Amino acid sequence: MDRIAALGCARLRWPLLGSRVVCFGLGPHRARAKASISKALPATETAEAPGTGPGDRRPRGLEELPGPGKLRFFFQLLMQGYVLHLHHLQVLNKAKYGPMWITRIGSQTYVHLASAPLLEQVMRQEGKYPIRDDMDLWKDHRDQQGLAYGPFTMQGQRWYELRQVLNQRMLKPDEAALYADVLNEVIDSFMARLKQLRGESASGDQVPDIAHQFYHFSLEAICYILFEKRIGCLERSTPQDTKAFINSVGLMFRNSLYATFLPKWTRPLLPFWKRYLDGWNTIFSFGKKMIDQKLKDIEAQLQTAGPDGVQISGYLHFLLNGRQLSPHEAVGSLSELLMAGVDTTSNTLTWALYHLSKSLKIQEALHEEVVGVVPAGQVPQHKDLAHMPLLKAVLKE
Repeated sequence: MDRIAALGCARLRWPLLGSRVVCFGLGPHRARAKASISKALPATETAEAPGTGPGDRRPRGLEELPGPGKLRFFFQLLMQGYVLHLHHLQVLNKAKYGPMWITRIGSQTYVHLASAPLLEQVMRQEGKYPIRDDMDLWKDHRDQQGLAYGPFTMQGQRWYELRQVLNQRMLKPDEAALYADVLNEVIDSFMARLKQLRGESASGDQVPDIAHQFYHFSLEAICYILFEKRIGCLERSTPQDTKAFINSVGLMFRNSLYATFLPKWTRPLLPFWKRYLDGWNTIFSFGKKMIDQKLKDIEAQLQTAGPDGVQISGYLHFLLNGRQLSPHEAVGSLSELLMAGVDTTSNTLTWALYHLSKSLKIQEALHEEVVGVVPAGQVPQHKDLAHMPLLKAVLKE
């Protein structure tokens, strides 16, 4: 999941429509990645190399993959405006070059995959430590501000050790059940918000921009899990700090696209780099404020009840109280987890509804399954999911 989130959030929302970017860095990773691509080229999925026909079944080398030249790609991004519409460019490139093509930006080489079987082959060849984008743009910000790296900016053994810490009380199904009450509380607020929006709509039964509403729901839920605090995303009037955080995420992503594709010497001359840094600074300030408040709460408990009287209240409390992470490390890690969790959750829910809207039969079957397990008026529990195979299948799909 790290690789999916890192490449979805970092190289900055490259394809959301089924294509994928595999980055080849310098050094030993390059050789391994190059070999992996050669193995992952079944004849039915491989883009034809120049001078070969449909009957040619030999593996293609990296240098044989089709794709736009550097100048053409740069023109498409900045002159034709695709820098803010990369998903449209991915669709055009797949139609022109097939399920695998190559682009180059400066010294970086990217192989794009628009095929589930190819992506599966690449993912299955990963070892203990995932090979991901170096996240140089994110690291530049962390280094400049003296911030700790998180799960998306660390690599190799250090990444593995950090994930071992962060995995606790979070990613295992039995431990995820600890947050059922937290999520049910946020879901109650979300349903009330949807009811309010429907009542205010012109027709009286529509919710405008459901993807936007899912983003607010996801942010509220994940902040509640990570920081043990409600931040008001689902209120009629969103608090100013929360608004600033939400706006900063969009600011960071939009300007990171320009910062990615423009040469470094343009950073002091154009406004994009400063806006990118400002976005990240607001994001980290938001996370730090949450962590500082939790540290004060822990200190108050220690003074009142002593070490033996402190009750572990949630995920952040567990990490800090058990000295799993220092406050400095927690700011770096939880801010990155927050960024990853919001997009992945809201996008999954949005696409699930989109596909359900195209199949009335599946909608009806899913509704029948859910109400059969959790009757109206009853609050769903984690154990109920075991009896909802269609619901799990919908979310996985």
